[in-house]
Amino acid sequence: MSRRNSAGPRPCAIVWMRRAFRVDDNAPLWHAVQEAAKIIPLLVVNDDPRYAADTNRRRFVRGAIADLDAGLRMHGSHVHVRVGPAPRELARAAAAYGADTVYAARVYHPSGIARDAAVARELARTGRRLILVNDLVLREPSEVRTQQDQPFRMFTPFQRRWQELADDVPRPLPGVQTLLRVPCAEGSTTVDRIPYFAGTREGLGEPAAALQLRRFLQKDIAHYHLRRDYPAAEGTSHLSQHLALGTLSPRQVYWSAYTRVQRDEAGMRTGPGVFIMELLWREFYYQILASFPHAQDHAFRKEFRDIRWHRSPRAFARWKDGRTGYPIVDAAMRQLNTEGWMHNRARMIVASFLTKDLLLHWRWGERYFMDHLVDADIASNNGGWQWAAGTGTDASPWFRIFNPVVQGKTYDPDGAYVRRYLPELRHVPDRFVHEPWRMTRAEQKAAGCILDREYPQRIVDHAKARAAALLFYSSSRRHAHATKSNHFAAAPEGQGSYR
Repeated sequence: MSRRNSAGPRPCAIVWMRRAFRVDDNAPLWHAVQEAAKIIPLLVVNDDPRYAADTNRRRFVRGAIADLDAGLRMHGSHVHVRVGPAPRELARAAAAYGADTVYAARVYHPSGIARDAAVARELARTGRRLILVNDLVLREPSEVRTQQDQPFRMFTPFQRRWQELADDVPRPLPGVQTLLRVPCAEGSTTVDRIPYFAGTREGLGEPAAALQLRRFLQKDIAHYHLRRDYPAAEGTSHLSQHLALGTLSPRQVYWSAYTRVQRDEAGMRTGPGVFIMELLWREFYYQILASFPHAQDHAFRKEFRDIRWHRSPRAFARWKDGRTGYPIVDAAMRQLNTEGWMHNRARMIVASFLTKDLLLHWRWGERYFMDHLVDADIASNNGGWQWAAGTGTDASPWFRIFNPVVQGKTYDPDGAYVRRYLPELRHVPDRFVHEPWRMTRAEQKAAGCILDREYPQRIVDHAKARAAALLFYSSSRRHAHATKSNHFAAAPEGQGSYR
């Protein structure tokens, strides 16, 4: 893209501030500044009561927007807000401000792509353009391909190819300077005039992201490979919510870690190297969603697209409320429900339990996570759930079934994590903290934890559930193979092809 329009700077451009709630290293904002004299940072929100919900996720979103507005005001501008469907409101805003271009971060999920196409059509009616730029990922999904120019379907070869290109990842962009202040046009307003932003606390967005990145780099990244799997330890980066909402640039995160890898002879085996591998999982899942759009709503693996999952709202309620009787599962779900966040190891445990022990559809868990996680990210959430359910990108993951007792004893050996979120187990001896059903009645009384009174009996026997899951999955695969000749003829329209 040229630095300036050959005929001089365009009079005005809109920057659609979605998934990029920051001023620093914001690619749509930076590109707009290179091309236009006046910049309109625009937020489009739906008139949906869920925006006002008092949940961890909604509080985080509102706080991030408040910080974005404060950051823009420091540069002379502010957030302009419009309420309504994005295609309609962006077209109306462009006309009201006299903007001929709308810049935005490119998204990769099918529903977002469809929305962007509708926005582009509405703008084109009056000769205006939507320009999408890469800001959400380090590399566009089309940039990391097999030798046959096909998208990767498994992580390990994707990771190898990606690392061959590691030195060429785009660097963080320079910060913007002073922006011209533009009054709100008709139909637009400011953040403080939107009712559900009233009383929003700042300090959750871009400033918090920058602070957390510094803390992680100074304190925890060196030991990341040793501590990241232990939920009671402060061993993870806590940057996922900032990457998901765009309060922090993935370029800043990557290069902060990669420069440390380059200085260490151990390379990718170090804490920074293992952390970069987690960033690559994020990149991989975006490639999967972009290249295989059916994965947004259906199993990635064709043999599991018609699986007959159990339907038990009662079992699902016990899972989401943290009342399964398996302490590591229940502690994780209560952490999610109270904090809006869950440790990554715990996410794998609870997802395996829902899909393998309870045989409930991974979409139930995926949707619950999207509603409650402050770091909800459609690609990573979808990919993680399908990985755990065995319907995703691994070669043979369907028979991987996490034992919640073994996982608890391995990664929370003294029960510190469990007791933090399940205070009813605080006096249970260590040898029983991950399997309280082994206590005698007298031991339960001594610990102040009577099962089915202070804490529930386990919802299933894991050994029996594991055997049932293996039979369930193998039967589903046999059924799929028996019907593969007419599988695609019966597939729902828009499901996409599987290559």
